[in-house]
Amino acid sequence: MSHTMVFGGVLMDFVPAGDAWQARPGGSAWNVALGLAALGEGVAFAGSLGSDPFAERLSALGEAAGLDMTSASRVDAPTALSVVHKGVDDQPSRYAFYAQGGADSAFAGVSTNAWVDAHAAYFGGVTLLREPAAPAFLDCAQEAAWRGLTVLYDPNFRPTYAEEGRRALWAYLPHTTHLKVSHEDILGLLPGQTVEDGVTALRRAHPRMHVLLTLGAAGARLFTPQGEWHHPGYAVTVADTVGAGDACAAGWLAGTLAGPDVAPAQALQFALACGALACTRPGAHAPTMDEVEQFLHAQS
Repeated sequence: MSHTMVFGGVLMDFVPAGDAWQARPGGSAWNVALGLAALGEGVAFAGSLGSDPFAERLSALGEAAGLDMTSASRVDAPTALSVVHKGVDDQPSRYAFYAQGGADSAFAGVSTNAWVDAHAAYFGGVTLLREPAAPAFLDCAQEAAWRGLTVLYDPNFRPTYAEEGRRALWAYLPHTTHLKVSHEDILGLLPGQTVEDGVTALRRAHPRMHVLLTLGAAGARLFTPQGEWHHPGYAVTVADTVGAGDACAAGWLAGTLAGPDVAPAQALQFALACGALACTRPGAHAPTMDEVEQFLHAQS
C-alpha cells in the first residue's frame, strides 16, 4: 500500500488549562502524521522516541491511530517538552522548548526498506534543526527527492531557532516539491523582506515548486507553475490555534495525493477546511475525512 513517510519530531506540549498545564502529544511532524492518518492516508512516522513514560504513551497512541511505527527508533533519552503560550488578539501562540538532549534529536535515519511503496514525504518542525539529527533528516529529504516522491516541507519558523531555520530553508528547498509557509514564517526566515517579496524570491529560486502561503484568519494563497489561487478561509469558533497549520499541511498533502483530477483550488479548499476544523477543539485536533466533508458540505 502506498504511504507517506513523515519525518520530524514528537514531543509533549504543555498547554494552559485554567491555572494548570495539561500535557498533550505534539510536534509538527507528529501532528501531520496523525492528521494524514485521520484522513485515511497510510502513514509511516520516521523519528526518534525516548525511553520514558511519555514515549510509551506516544508509541501506543501512534499505533492506535494506525501509524506504521517501524521507522520510529527508540533511544535512551527523555522526551522533549514544549510549553505553549497562547497568543492574544489574533496573535500566534509562542513556544518555549525544553529539548536539550531530547530523544527527538537522536534520529539517525531509516532503512532502505522503509522507502518501499512510499509516494510522499513530509519534513517539518524544529527537530529538523537540532544536532545530531539535523544531517540525517536532510539526507532523508535528498533521498526522497532522488526517489521522485512528492516532498512537502514546512519550516515552522520559531525565533528560538532563527539562524538554524534560515539555513535549513535553503538546504531543503532543492529537494522540495511543495512548500507550506505562513506569513510569520516568511517574515522570520527572510528578514527585511515583505511577505510578497519573500514568496517571489522563493518561487524565483525554485520555479517548479508549489507554495502554500497561509495567512491566518485571511485564508491562504496557493502558487503553482500553472497559476495562483486565493481562498478567504472559513469563519469558525476558535478554541485555540495549536496544530492548525499542521492540520492544514496534512490536508494539502492529502488533497494533492488524491490524484491528478483534484484541481489546485480544491486541494487549497480542503487544506483550509482541515485547518479551520483543527481550531474548533483544544490542542492539535486531527479532523477526519467525514468531518471535513460534512464541514465543506455545510459551507456550500
